[in-house]
Amino acid sequence: MISKTEAFSFLEAHQPMPDDNEVRKEELEQYEEVRQFFLTYKDEACIPLFLNSFGGKAGFGVYKMVEEVIMMYDKECVLPYMMDAFANPSASVRYWCIRIAARFPDDCLFDPLTRLLESEDEDIRAAAVTALSKLAVHKIRTGMVINVLRDAMTAMTDQELKEFAAGTLRDIQNGSHSA
Repeated sequence: MISKTEAFSFLEAHQPMPDDNEVRKEELEQYEEVRQFFLTYKDEACIPLFLNSFGGKAGFGVYKMVEEVIMMYDKECVLPYMMDAFANPSASVRYWCIRIAARFPDDCLFDPLTRLLESEDEDIRAAAVTALSKLAVHKIRTGMVINVLRDAMTAMTDQELKEFAAGTLRDIQNGSHSA
């Protein structure tokens, strides 16, 4: 079993993890061991380290499981760290934090998510559409979310992303987008 010191040291040394094409199997295994540790031993100090640890796009399936650790904490605890992570230069960090933000709908997310809709990275823009829709579902700035998505769609050149945003917008307007 990994120790608390080893778990924190690993995360501190991997801000972020290497890209998927460079990460070693041992690093992914240790990352998962650290994740398991923090599922058992709750410590708020792991939140910013996890939020800034996402290296490649998928981390071979390990990154999507980090949400389980983050969900153990109240949004009042998570959101300040998330707001900082939105400014991380790594597109992967921003992408995964946006995905996790969808699980913490709050008014403070509206402005940064709106800005992230302008990203050149289509995955980030799609994640921002989803996270913004979660705000609307929770009756947070619903009208503004609708307007922002409508405006963003006019600037979208990727047809698949445009169709996704249009479907999300229809769902919000019809009240059928589930929380």
